[in-house]
Amino acid sequence: MHSFLVAFLPLLLSFASPSAALWKGFNLGANLPNGACKTTQDWARDFSPLQSLPGYFSSARLFASSDCNTLANAVPAAVASKTTLLVGVWTEDSAHYEAEKAALIKAIQQHGTAWIIAVSVGSEDLYRGDTDAATLARQIKDVR
Repeated sequence: MHSFLVAFLPLLLSFASPSAALWKGFNLGANLPNGACKTTQDWARDFSPLQSLPGYFSSARLFASSDCNTLANAVPAAVASKTTLLVGVWTEDSAHYEAEKAALIKAIQQHGTAWIIAVSVGSEDLYRGDTDAATLARQIKDVR
């Protein structure tokens, strides 16, 4: 059986579409080069060229939900441009986590969920020691 799988694995993998295995997009921060927070118009300028790039990019990763009113400003522009988002939720302290979660809930209430690819809860917080595993697990379950 092992030799059968080894012999036919490359053939089986050739039928899998690369686009089905990953999302292509860009990481985008909430600040302009001068440090100011992006407006909805700034987000629209960021999203508009994505889909015209070679390879068709229609997604972006946002690192935060509440910082700089990220979701309040980015989601309307994403919806208008048919850009989907991987949303980041920071968990480093309870006040920031609650603000992030509230911003996500508000964006969902206002715009539905079609614009969301996924939600990343505590992306870097655990390995940097900003939270512990049990707390992060509770927060992930809470956001779900």
